Amino acid sequence: MIKAFGTPSLADALKKAQKILLCTHINPDGDAIGSTLAVCHALKKMGKDAVPCCADPVPGKLMMLPGAEWFKLPEDVKEEGFDLAFALDAADEGRMGHARALFEKAPVTVQVDHHPTNPLYAQVNAVDGDAAASGCVVYRLLVHMGMEITLDIAKCLYAAISTDTGNFSFENTDGEAFAIVAELVRAGLPLNEMSRNLFLLQEEAHIRLLGRALNTLRIFGHGKCACMQLAPADYQAAHATGEHSDGIVNYAMNLWGVKMAYLADEKEDGMVKVSLRALPPYNVAKVAQKFGGGGHVLAAGCRYQMKLEEMCAALEKEMCSQLEENK
Repeated sequence: MIKAFGTPSLADALKKAQKILLCTHINPDGDAIGSTLAVCHALKKMGKDAVPCCADPVPGKLMMLPGAEWFKLPEDVKEEGFDLAFALDAADEGRMGHARALFEKAPVTVQVDHHPTNPLYAQVNAVDGDAAASGCVVYRLLVHMGMEITLDIAKCLYAAISTDTGNFSFENTDGEAFAIVAELVRAGLPLNEMSRNLFLLQEEAHIRLLGRALNTLRIFGHGKCACMQLAPADYQAAHATGEHSDGIVNYAMNLWGVKMAYLADEKEDGMVKVSLRALPPYNVAKVAQKFGGGGHVLAAGCRYQMKLEEMCAALEKEMCSQLEENK
């Protein structure tokens, strides 16, 4: 059963607006790009002037999605004239990075998201913390508005939902996710081709960066926690960029006996980007929130200014506290 969409004011706001800015989060993933493009295709079909914007470029693997070339960096977007700004898959305002200023200048702000830590920062909020992906909430919106699910929209929504559910293997995968994908297949989605492109094919830089991360693999918490690290030198050696680290944390998570894992990714500016994963009953969103981040109970993240070694020690202290709380 596909859940009904329960926020008609969002649909009304979109119908009234003519020039619409679409924003998503920094370091965009498949849900961010796919959800944004699905809405963008629908709005353009309605005759709207829709501009998708992200503070970081679209990852190379997602450039195959129809309309990916429409994305603009914030500095390339003219600030005047937007009737409405629409945030997608951004758990809080800060996650939009430099695009946040553009979002907040619009007279009307709306958002679609599925992160339970979302503080409902827009004027109109369609946030479902139980949804498997923001793409699921977008699908409900498009159906509510009577929009046809075209092949282009189907491809974008599939990328959104499949990537945020780990190709339908994560704990958040539910019946709605499968029901939506069934509808996307009926709309002509080439499932085999899309799945291969998203989950099997990898760039050489990703594989080499993975090797660097695996060399740092460490187990702690009596075998229940695992971690890996990346530093700027690793990216240089692998000829990799930030997008090539996507999914690497899962290799630590997939060890026998491991219940929580993190990847600490040190950046050139001294910030440490952290990706956290867990199995029930553990809650890595609580860990991320200690460092100004957030996300889901079983998948969360943060960015924090601290030396890498100190950051790892602080993370491990919080993760061990989770172990104690859930004995």
